[in-house]
Amino acid sequence: MNDNSPTQGLSLANELLAQGHSTFTFAEVERCLGKSKTATANLLKRMEKAGLIDRVRRGHYALRQLGVLGTPAVAEDVALSVGAAFKGLPHRIAWRSALYEHDLVVHPARTIQVAAIRRVRTKTLSGQRLKVVIEPLDKLEIGRVPTRNSYLSDVHRAVLDAADRPRLVGGAEVLAEAVATAAPHLKPHILTDYARRLGYAAALRRLGSLADTLKLHPLAGAFEPIKRITADLDLEPGSKEPVALRDKRWRVRWPRKVDELLAVVGQ
Repeated sequence: MNDNSPTQGLSLANELLAQGHSTFTFAEVERCLGKSKTATANLLKRMEKAGLIDRVRRGHYALRQLGVLGTPAVAEDVALSVGAAFKGLPHRIAWRSALYEHDLVVHPARTIQVAAIRRVRTKTLSGQRLKVVIEPLDKLEIGRVPTRNSYLSDVHRAVLDAADRPRLVGGAEVLAEAVATAAPHLKPHILTDYARRLGYAAALRRLGSLADTLKLHPLAGAFEPIKRITADLDLEPGSKEPVALRDKRWRVRWPRKVDELLAVVGQ
């Protein structure tokens, strides 16, 4: 087939799909075609221009889904783009990106947030900003579940991560929204187990404070501190707002009144 044939890109896309590859690398296509780097690069550029594929980062691509051609892969499927970009590298879609994947928050983050054992060179995926947080493999794998071509924090890990670093997900309001939405599906013993294994004593205190104060069933009254409480803790570390409430049991200082967070969670 002529290298300039308009059908070559479709043929390659069909072959990759038939082999079960929704993501692929430059090297894989080069081996598949048996052509030079220049010829391979030219074909991939034509396929990208035609909307058949999306270049998520240097040398890493994702096949477009029929019906959404022309839309960046990350806009339709974060896992597809992350899986392509982090292929072969232990990782986990995390923090606000994970909350959104679990439908725990209404608005997605402008930045894709991924935990990985090391950084990748790219700073964007399909034109969207990428934030990589380094984690050791033993912690990275706690609460990690496969999702299509990638890995995702399960709902317990997603909520616990948000409580550990509230500002990374958008602050106290987003944390409260996520916890309240997820509450009916959360198991206190799993959250406590994860918190112990991760060393997330502060995160569990924030969850306990939210659950008890906002009366979130079945979490309210279900937690015990995993470490002796010796000092106050901020619900949203780094907030410049004055303290509106101090939870006496958990010694957590809130930057918002109870009514304000109840309004956010719709209670």
